[in-house]
Amino acid sequence: MPGPVSDSYDPVWGTADVANDVRDNIRDMDRVLTRLLNNSPPRYILDVIRETDGPPIPNSLCERQLRILRYACRVALEEEDI
Repeated sequence: MPGPVSDSYDPVWGTADVANDVRDNIRDMDRVLTRLLNNSPPRYILDVIRETDGPPIPNSLCERQLRILRYACRVALEEEDI
């Protein structure tokens, strides 16, 4: 039988340090997106979904940022309880 699980273990990403790095980068992207949205506060997601698309918002996201966003989307979909 395996020994006790260390406090520094994260079940999704392995070590707590790696989990913190992932979360920190996702938080950074949240700040970038907030800036691109003119610092407007978050809105109720169903209100957003029910809207029609407006004009595109010019942005300058790099490949790294887009990959972090895609990762966050995929994690959200895997954890969604629908």
